[in-house]
Amino acid sequence: MRQWWTSLIARAIALLLTGLALTSAVVGSVFARIQSNRFRVEVERRGTSMLQMLDRHQDLRLALSLHDARATEEVLGQVLGSNSDIAYLGAVEEKGKVIAWASRGVSERALSNHDLGGESARSDESTSRFTRRVTSDRDSGMGLPGEQSAALGTLVMGIRTDQLSGAVARQTFAMVAASGVVLVATFGAFFALLSRRLRRMVRFAEQLAAGDLAAYLTDEAEDEVGRLAGALLELRDNTRAVVAEMRDAAVALESTSEEVFDGATRQLEHSRAQAASAAETERTMDDLRERFVRAQSNAQAVLDLAASSADSSREGEESIEHAVRAVSELGEQIDANTRMLHDLVERTRHVGRIIDAVRDLAAESKMLALNAAIVSSKSGAAATGFTVIAHEVRALADRSQHSTAQVQEILAQILRAIEQATAVVEEGHRRADAGRAVAGRAGESIQRLSDAIVRSSRAATEIANGTREQAEGVGRITGAVQRIARSAEEGAAGIGRLEGASRSIREHSARMRALVERYRTAVLGAVALALLPAAARAELILLTQAEVPQYAQVASAFQRARPDARTVEIGPAPPAVQEGDVVVAVGSKAFELARNAPGTFAVVLAAVLNPDLSGRHAIGGVPMEARPADALAALKALAPSVRRVLVLHPPGAPPVLSEAQAAAARHGVTLDARAMPDLTGLDKTFPELAAGADAVWLLADARFARPDVAKYLVAACLQRKIPLIGFLEGMAKVGAALAVAADFEAIGREAARVAGEARHGAIPLRFAPGKLYVNARTVEELNLSGKIPAGAEVIR
Repeated sequence: MRQWWTSLIARAIALLLTGLALTSAVVGSVFARIQSNRFRVEVERRGTSMLQMLDRHQDLRLALSLHDARATEEVLGQVLGSNSDIAYLGAVEEKGKVIAWASRGVSERALSNHDLGGESARSDESTSRFTRRVTSDRDSGMGLPGEQSAALGTLVMGIRTDQLSGAVARQTFAMVAASGVVLVATFGAFFALLSRRLRRMVRFAEQLAAGDLAAYLTDEAEDEVGRLAGALLELRDNTRAVVAEMRDAAVALESTSEEVFDGATRQLEHSRAQAASAAETERTMDDLRERFVRAQSNAQAVLDLAASSADSSREGEESIEHAVRAVSELGEQIDANTRMLHDLVERTRHVGRIIDAVRDLAAESKMLALNAAIVSSKSGAAATGFTVIAHEVRALADRSQHSTAQVQEILAQILRAIEQATAVVEEGHRRADAGRAVAGRAGESIQRLSDAIVRSSRAATEIANGTREQAEGVGRITGAVQRIARSAEEGAAGIGRLEGASRSIREHSARMRALVERYRTAVLGAVALALLPAAARAELILLTQAEVPQYAQVASAFQRARPDARTVEIGPAPPAVQEGDVVVAVGSKAFELARNAPGTFAVVLAAVLNPDLSGRHAIGGVPMEARPADALAALKALAPSVRRVLVLHPPGAPPVLSEAQAAAARHGVTLDARAMPDLTGLDKTFPELAAGADAVWLLADARFARPDVAKYLVAACLQRKIPLIGFLEGMAKVGAALAVAADFEAIGREAARVAGEARHGAIPLRFAPGKLYVNARTVEELNLSGKIPAGAEVIR
């Protein structure tokens, strides 16, 4: 490879730089002297004007009049911070006592050398010293006598001259460098143009040498270089014509040989398959003939079995008839037993009624005996015999009642036993009827079986006769198949020789085509483009809303990363796309238009807040939220003791929520996610939600960015001494402990990378790094024990 310093343009630049160095040595010294005089005048003017401005600073005058050193120091610090050229600022009383001072990069010891309280101090090499006396105007505006101005003090200021002198030196160098650049550009333009033309020709010649006949060269100049370009183009055209003819011949020969080879191969395979089929058929016919012989013998056995089955069926039919008669007789006997048992039950019940009457009679006798005993006891000794009789009658009545009860119990047991026997007999009667029905059906089945056996016997006879005839036919077929097999083997051998010849032709044509295809032409390039898959030909379309500044930043960063993208402004109709195109939708309106548009293409979203990934297409990309991991890392850095974080998010399940859960698990933090469908009554619901939380995190939701909502949440969190994470820079400015806002430039760059991946399949949602803002005043009020993360923008 040729070294870069051997090129014409490198040699020309070296010559020009040498001349520029000599010119700069002469011109630089003269220009520096002129600029030095201007510098001294500029320093005097700037110092005087700054002190005049401070003299009119109302806060400073008020602090000096009140002799408030702290307020004076704060004002001086603010002025010092707003101007990087000031080295120190001080306020001195009339008696020389220093009221307050502020400095940048100047130690107290070095500052004492400037003698803030002395009038005789002077400037040094690096700092110019200026003083101004500040007076208070006591004039009331009414022209009263005796009113006069009083001295408040003296302002002392030091301006860094080293930085300004460095700026002068840089300006001098810039002027010289600009002159050199103009000189280099003037003399180098011609060499660059000539070198570029020659490089194009060298590159064109190298492409031709590599076989790329589709190479393109444009040079319409009429000079020698232009004629050289014309000669190279003519050489390319002549070579392309020769290669095209050779390619056509190679393609035709290869196509013909391929067809012959394919035909021969198929015919050879067909012949071999026929031979194999014939051999297989021959073996099959031999097996079939043997099977027919066995079938013939089996048919005879079937005939014998059919005759035996017919005899058995007749005997079975007779047996079933006997069984049916026996079951019928059994049923009649069971019916007689049933009638007898019913009669016995009725008689037993009649005896029970008689026993009931005897029991009632015994009870009445007992009562009569009792009455007789009572009467005899009243009659005295004359009725003693009657009393004995009454006593015996009552005893007899008791025994009668007892015996009657025993007889009733026995009769009840007999009645139950008879009822059980009756149930058993009735069950036997039902089973006898069932047996009689089963026996009848069995008789019918055996009759049908007998008829089937007779028909089977006749069919077996016919099968045996047919089997003998088929066995003779199979023998004749076997002989014919053997002759076909021999013919197929001879044909396969001839086709095998033809296949070998066609293979040789195909190999030679393939080598010829490979030799021709070393040269690439424009025709092949067009064919290759047409054969590319749809994903490779897909167009990248950027659909954006330019009226929104944030979306414009995303689109600008995307276009810088992917200049090949076609930009389309959002309109009422969907963009014109084809299948497989990748649409990058910047903004919510563009996203809704793209994901519902017809066609089957992938949609990559960028700068869309809380995207809904459902739609007609594969959707993924970069949302407007910053990475949840950045927010949690910043929170843990400021408050390492945080364990439970209340997360407020819009309705639904935004994709950022799952990312936040994963990031929280890595940091050992528990997220209490709460959807906020309505912010009405937030001052009543938020205290309950925030109970027990160590921090509050607002996911990206435009409703939380309203000033009244943001200020309320900030005040509520400060009252509870817990940090609040916002998602906009303004939330940190109004008092949120920290905010992680979206970086639109980063979103555009990340979307460009995702769009390239979307052509190869579905892509997941990927977050871009955001910007971190920390409110130092809130951190101090909350007494957070951690440190402010590196790279964060601190708001005070």
